[in-house]
Amino acid sequence: MKKKAGIAAGALVLFVLWFVFLAGGVDYPDLDVRDLDRTRLFLQTEQLLEASEQWPADLTDESVSVASSLEVYPVRTVRYSVEVDTDLEKAIRYVKAENFSGKTRRVLPGKDKYEDTLYQVDRDEEPYEWVRRSVHIAPPPGGNRDAVVMYFEDRPNPKTYRIAFQSVETLDGKAWPLVEDAVRFKVLPSIYKVEEIAPGRVRIRKVEAVDPRGSMSTLMNNYFISLFFFRDYMFEQAKDMRDKLRNMPG
Repeated sequence: MKKKAGIAAGALVLFVLWFVFLAGGVDYPDLDVRDLDRTRLFLQTEQLLEASEQWPADLTDESVSVASSLEVYPVRTVRYSVEVDTDLEKAIRYVKAENFSGKTRRVLPGKDKYEDTLYQVDRDEEPYEWVRRSVHIAPPPGGNRDAVVMYFEDRPNPKTYRIAFQSVETLDGKAWPLVEDAVRFKVLPSIYKVEEIAPGRVRIRKVEAVDPRGSMSTLMNNYFISLFFFRDYMFEQAKDMRDKLRNMPG
């Protein structure tokens, strides 16, 4: 009996180790800034945004909903939608500030994070395309993470603002500088969209897929890390956006 229990316990341990560390991995092609096509990325992510409307809500809070799906990418894709009574231009400024870090590093107090802009193209003296590096500092035994992501800004009509984004590994064939002791995670094609749906009423949607990479398996990410950290983080992000936009002076 003890022998059978020992075998079962050993099998369980092996299964857990396989699930956490070995159950799948994804090799992504290294993309250069020159490889990303603005039109194609917006088309792809708009289709993703439209498809995400059918995902059942995982989390809701008043005018905020969050859903997720395993059907789109090898890693879980998370979507949120926020509706709030606010001015469209105010909402656009908020979303742009969240995604653009400026030409010099900015430190985000209390979030164990810093950001800097590695590449930027301006139009009418405003950033039109940019590459932002975000570095997330984790206390031991967690590992640090960094992401290098290219963003495309777009204003297709007066009542709509969009940012499409995706990870890039190089600029003109040259790799970005590494962050010491950090694993570079991968952001797959994603989109932010801000729309005026009625006078004084704005809807903000974001669909994003992140692979944290490192030693954790794809299954571990999809069924635990994405659900209990990334999805909840986006839920809190959406609620915070709603509350700040409601109370933000014009």
